[in-house]
Amino acid sequence: MDITRPVKFLLPTNFVVPNFYTNATPAQRGMALQIGADAMLHLQKRAMETVRAETHAETVRKMAEEYEIKQKEAGVETAASMTKLQTQLQKSEEALRLAKARLEALEAAAEAIRADAQKDARASIQDLVKSKDDQIQRLQATLEKQLELVTTKMEGLQHTMTKTFSSSKEKGSFGEALMENFIKRAFDCDVNLVSKEAQTADIRMTRKGGHQYFWEVKNYTRMINPDEIEKFRRDLRLHPDVKGGIFVSLRTGIVGKGRSGDIEMEFLEDGRPIVFLSHFMSREDPVYALQALRPFFDMIEMVSKPVKSEGEAVMALQAKAALVTNLLQGHAQSVGKYKNSLAMHRKRMDSMFSEFQVFVMEAEAQLQVLLRVALGTEEETGVVQEEVETVLNPALFKKEKLSDYADGRMKDFIKWLLSATEAQEGAQMETKELLEKAKSAGYAEKWVRGLREEVFQESAWPKNTRFMHGVRLVQAPTLSSTQ
Repeated sequence: MDITRPVKFLLPTNFVVPNFYTNATPAQRGMALQIGADAMLHLQKRAMETVRAETHAETVRKMAEEYEIKQKEAGVETAASMTKLQTQLQKSEEALRLAKARLEALEAAAEAIRADAQKDARASIQDLVKSKDDQIQRLQATLEKQLELVTTKMEGLQHTMTKTFSSSKEKGSFGEALMENFIKRAFDCDVNLVSKEAQTADIRMTRKGGHQYFWEVKNYTRMINPDEIEKFRRDLRLHPDVKGGIFVSLRTGIVGKGRSGDIEMEFLEDGRPIVFLSHFMSREDPVYALQALRPFFDMIEMVSKPVKSEGEAVMALQAKAALVTNLLQGHAQSVGKYKNSLAMHRKRMDSMFSEFQVFVMEAEAQLQVLLRVALGTEEETGVVQEEVETVLNPALFKKEKLSDYADGRMKDFIKWLLSATEAQEGAQMETKELLEKAKSAGYAEKWVRGLREEVFQESAWPKNTRFMHGVRLVQAPTLSSTQ
């Protein structure tokens, strides 16, 4: 069964509908409409293509005509440009020729100026050389005058020195001033010239603690006779507050003294020592020679006591004088050896100086131990023996024995530390706790911290740490420090 639907078309008024659409079936009418529509579209497409082709051909023709016109115009412009360029090129060549000619003229002028300058320079140099020659001659004349003046002054100074040293008083004053300077450089002390006072020596030296010593200085060209020595003994007897005396001969020997060297010692009847130094200025370094006496002074101030009777005590003092003389001479030689070793290695001066100081401190500590045995009583000898026999833990302390430390307060602190702590591998204690215990025993915190590098191993008490290693606190003793 066919299904149809009505369709409405709007057509021009003069259009005649073909009979086909009246007599045909609906299907035929639909097909006719479809075929007519396709034919119409095809005709429109072909018409558009034809119009487009004709339009393109016209455009190409117009463009070709315009191109020919422009080519003709460009040819005319190119000919004009070439003519213009040729004109500019001719002008440039003419300008270049003129520039070359000017350059040649300038070079000729420069050569002439150079020749004139060289001529003027030669003349100026000759004038300068002549001026400098005149100046040199004037300076030579001035120098000769100055040399004559200096020679005159030197002769006057030599005459003055000869006149000065021709007087024993002036020689003595010079020797005292020289020795005063040496003493101040060698020791931490006060030095006063007292030669103008009656029945005194030349110099009074005052060390820490108020310990005083007399120095007698002789600047003779002959040997010092026994009368001078006896006068010094008499001065010491008149001043019992003086701990001892040092008799120095700057340039000569001393009769009866220095037979085995330039250092010798004796004791007065009351036990006070006198040290004799001969040929003092012949030493390479007088200050080092004086510093060798430093441990001797320390021990005299600690152990020397007045002798109340003669006889066996005096004989014992004489024996001790010989022993101490040998000890001082050996120590002076050790210090000189270390000093010479230091001087022979100037390139390593800075690094060796600290090593040298350690050597000197060790030598002084050993000498102090020997002096305490030589000069002390049985009780003091027992203390020294105990210190020598006290072996320190190498993991904690830098030195092997307690006697190797020279400072007495330092020894007391180490004794306290040994009794307040015990060594134990792997143990540790806070430094704050140690410092508090030490403070209660009488040792200041700052002073104890100052001992870190001098007494303890770096591994035992590292810098900037809270702990000490290898040791622990035990029951704190009641021992207090020696103030």
